[in-house]
Amino acid sequence: MQSDAEVFLQRADELIESKYIFADARLAAMLKAVAVSPEMMRLFGSCLKGFDFEETFTKSFIASEDTPNRAEYHPPKAIKEMIALVFSVLLKIDAGEIELGTFLNTFFYGDGSLFGSYALFTGSFVKPFRNAVKLIFDGLKEETEERPFSLGGVMRARRLSADDAVDEDVLSVVKKLVEKDENTLLSSGLDEKRLAHALSVLRGFAAALEESDRSRIKTAFSGYMFMSEGLKNPAMNAVRIAKILKEGKLI
Repeated sequence: MQSDAEVFLQRADELIESKYIFADARLAAMLKAVAVSPEMMRLFGSCLKGFDFEETFTKSFIASEDTPNRAEYHPPKAIKEMIALVFSVLLKIDAGEIELGTFLNTFFYGDGSLFGSYALFTGSFVKPFRNAVKLIFDGLKEETEERPFSLGGVMRARRLSADDAVDEDVLSVVKKLVEKDENTLLSSGLDEKRLAHALSVLRGFAAALEESDRSRIKTAFSGYMFMSEGLKNPAMNAVRIAKILKEGKLI
């Protein structure tokens, strides 16, 4: 039997892979999968808590400088905010508060056709949302199955000798950039396989930073740098991180 999350993902894939003329039915089916699932409702409720739709919508859809009456979508950097924005827009489309054709023509113009605009909309708006939800549920499942005794999900720093000690201020700055990279990846629309690989490498690097292990940081950074160079889009913070680690004498 499929889990609630698997049903949601199947319905989301059907929406993404459908044609514009079937969008209403596919969207309704996906939202129904959320409505009948307590765990899905808890996830979206958590994302929507404190969410300001008008403010986020205004920041995320920016008027085009080249084309009058058009705007471009810039996903929120925070994953929960991105999920809340997309979910809210989809709810409003389903309720008739936002007319899908007008929305596509304004924000996902593409080649000018509704079919082309719909493909752009599902690829750059719905698919990253779908992937983010999947990864959240995958993470929850891993924590439940593999880390039942984890201390709040935070890795305890190792006790290192004075010679091996690292500058924690440097690590703090790098950790923040790694968090931004994770949000960038989750919002990128990469296909599922490439996204999973990139996140695995990034989280390995993050784990090395948490351990404050000079040798492991150097090794994990090499893998992170190689992964980043292979991604022309989205742009990662690899160059900035390399400079900071070099200045901190960690690589």
